[in-house]
Amino acid sequence: MSLVLVLLAALLVTYLLSGLRQINQWEAALRFTLGKLTGRVSPGVTLFLPGIQELRRIDTRMKNRDLLQQMVITRDNVTTMVDAVVYYRVVDPEKATLAVENYETAMKDRAKVVLRDVVGETRLDELLAHREEVAAKVRAQVEAVAAAWGLHVEMIGLQDIALPPQMQEVLAKGAIAERDRRYVVIKSEADVESAKNFAEAASILARSPGAMELRRFEALANLSQGNTKVIFDLAKPYDDV
Repeated sequence: MSLVLVLLAALLVTYLLSGLRQINQWEAALRFTLGKLTGRVSPGVTLFLPGIQELRRIDTRMKNRDLLQQMVITRDNVTTMVDAVVYYRVVDPEKATLAVENYETAMKDRAKVVLRDVVGETRLDELLAHREEVAAKVRAQVEAVAAAWGLHVEMIGLQDIALPPQMQEVLAKGAIAERDRRYVVIKSEADVESAKNFAEAASILARSPGAMELRRFEALANLSQGNTKVIFDLAKPYDDV
């Protein structure tokens, strides 16, 4: 009889020890008893009854998941390949466990759909120039759905936007044309400013005979620096030189 009790005690101890689990600080654990949620388990060592109870662990740390590159057509019918990444974390373990079968897969699929819809409503030039605003719009729409799954979307980033070779050539030609246009505008503005300065200098010299003579001697000094000899009649008026 005593041997049976010892065996039963050993089996009981083994059974209880098999139910010991360690819950890490970054985890949230849910206890299910006979399939029903009966509470959340705090970090540390906990005990559950195998066969009767079950523990579901959920990592609550920030996660980043790549959204596989997908083909998207913009509003102006340009085909692009968009590569994005989503950052999210679990804020409600109960919803993440009970409201959706696989919250990570659901999150990625939803983000892909929203990304395709938002880019489809955006022109190519807006997508290239304001990718952060486009990503923020995608994040807001994904967050509206993910909240029901107990998730919080921290950020969605557009890592790369690939264009067809012919479109890259068009953009390159446009950039060159824009650069040439800006050069012409800047040069014309400089010419206008230079003409104004010359006109102002001529007006000042005309009103000051002494300044005119100094300018005359400066011009003569510059001409005499070379090997060519130049002879001027200093008695003649400056206008006749």
